[in-house]
Amino acid sequence: MVGDYYRYICENSKDAAFEAAKQSAKKAYERAAAIELPACNPIQLGLALNFSVFHYEVMKEHSKACEIADSALQGALDKIDELEEDEFRDAKSIIELLKENLTLW
Repeated sequence: MVGDYYRYICENSKDAAFEAAKQSAKKAYERAAAIELPACNPIQLGLALNFSVFHYEVMKEHSKACEIADSALQGALDKIDELEEDEFRDAKSIIELLKENLTLW
């Protein structure tokens, strides 16, 4: 959530404020990504979705955004059959968003 907060600041800032928020967002996303959660965990998938959007929209690193989204998508698809019903529904909706972004990008 901290990374998302700074990403929103980036989307509405310029110059020095933009650069500071961009670096803070990147650090926050990287710290969160370092916490290893199962590939199908909805929090993990949401992080990958938001971090990929950050790379695409803020950093303008389109290939990195696709790499993050595709890696999360493939990891989740490999484990999707192991999920309980509730977790499956949550994961499936985020998986669809990852697919949509990859198609658009």
